[in-house]
Amino acid sequence: MKTGPTSATAPRSSKSASSGSSTSSGRASGRPAAGGGAKPSTGRSGDRAKQPRQARKRDTHPQRREQPAQQSGSRSAQAPKSSRPPGRRTAAAGASQAAGRITRLRSAWGERLARWGERLSRPWDGAGTSPQGRRGDRPGPARDSEQATLTYYCLLISTLVLETFGLIMVFSVQSVTVAANGGNAFTDFAKYLIFAVVGTLGMVGISRMPLSWFPRVSWVVLGLTIAMQCLVFTPIGVNVYGNRNWIQVPGVGTAQPSEFIKVALALVLGTLVTWYTAKRRDRTVAAGWAGVVIAILTVFGGQDLGTVIVLVLIVAGALWVGGLRKRWFALLGALGMLLFAGASMLSANRRARIIAWIHPEGADPTGVGYQPKHGMWALGTGGWFGVGPGSSRQKWGYLTQADSDYIFAVLGEEFGLVGTLVVIALFAAIGGCCLRIMRRHTSTYVVATTSAIGAWIVGQAIINMCVVTGALPVLGVPLPLVSRGGTALVSVLLAIGVLLAFARHEPGAQEALSTSPGALRRSLAVIVPRRNRARDK
Repeated sequence: MKTGPTSATAPRSSKSASSGSSTSSGRASGRPAAGGGAKPSTGRSGDRAKQPRQARKRDTHPQRREQPAQQSGSRSAQAPKSSRPPGRRTAAAGASQAAGRITRLRSAWGERLARWGERLSRPWDGAGTSPQGRRGDRPGPARDSEQATLTYYCLLISTLVLETFGLIMVFSVQSVTVAANGGNAFTDFAKYLIFAVVGTLGMVGISRMPLSWFPRVSWVVLGLTIAMQCLVFTPIGVNVYGNRNWIQVPGVGTAQPSEFIKVALALVLGTLVTWYTAKRRDRTVAAGWAGVVIAILTVFGGQDLGTVIVLVLIVAGALWVGGLRKRWFALLGALGMLLFAGASMLSANRRARIIAWIHPEGADPTGVGYQPKHGMWALGTGGWFGVGPGSSRQKWGYLTQADSDYIFAVLGEEFGLVGTLVVIALFAAIGGCCLRIMRRHTSTYVVATTSAIGAWIVGQAIINMCVVTGALPVLGVPLPLVSRGGTALVSVLLAIGVLLAFARHEPGAQEALSTSPGALRRSLAVIVPRRNRARDK
């Protein structure tokens, strides 16, 4: 008996039989009628053909109905697990996400600060070890050539701008002070301009020297400068404000040999630090350190404590990158502070300056407290944008050292806070160039010498600015490249020439600099004929 098929098609046959028309049977079967009508399919063959399709339809529909039921059942089963309201759950999730974000930021900044600390403590370690991780070594010939010459041009432009700024300020002050004494300001400024020209030419010449030339001449330069410094104890030595640190040179005037000792120390310390890192211990090394000590003692014998402090900064800058241990720095620093205190107590003038710095309200306004007060008044008068170039009031005899130690105060009065910030930014650019040279060179000599010169120029600028603003007692330290002083200007420019030579030998710098004149000549070869043709027309 075929009960299965009959029962499967029983409802459909009853509907078609009761309707009595092909249209109703077509509508009941779910298919439209073809033409005017269709024969009712009541045979067993039609039922057998439609049986698999109907079975598939009836098998699939219950599965679709069971899936939402199972999902709703699972949701109802999971619902009792969280008893918190939806609002509280959202707030808790947001708080956890914020806490996770803060933790990630904290860890990222901690790693970044640790990486920066490692770079500052030993700046040459990353020069050749991991070139792929640095931002400055991305591919591209234009970018590589631009970054290779960045140090050279940034250092050169910053130096020339500061030198020009200094010439303007020196002439601004001398136009009043020299004229008040009955002299010719232009003649006196022309003498100082000769020192600037000689120093600039020396800077350009030294920048073209090969790197192997500096270690060879450093010992000769140190011996000559020590010999020149010993001349201050002879009859040609000149005593200025209790410091015997100048010599009288016929046709030139006074010269300060201790300024050239700074350059010699920087060059010699590069060799000594190289030997120290190479674990070299012999009599030559001991003789080299003895020469450094003798150079500092000769300056100290002239009672020029400010220059001694700068020389100590040069030695400390070289030893820091040489890997000297911190406890040695602490010990030598404590010893230096004791020596400074003893030297200050032995001199009545220095003792009075330190007391006036500690208690400025009780200082004699016509004595040791005179110049610090007028320096602060000059900075306060300048305001934001200054009173204008050449319009300073304090340079009219109120500041006795307006063109040397306190030229930063006159600069702040004439150009205001904006002008002082520009000068500070230029010195910061020089310091940044020194750090970049140290990062991009692998030679220990270059790194140590650059660190010594950077500590000298930037450290001396910071000391001068701190003295003018009252953060330090008066030490008699001029502002590099800005203050008046022929030998000081020449020595700083020669040191900048050494840095430029190091910058020229950075990776890729020589190739980029050698192509620059050719590009300039090609540009001029195109521009000049065009102008000639335009003129002929």
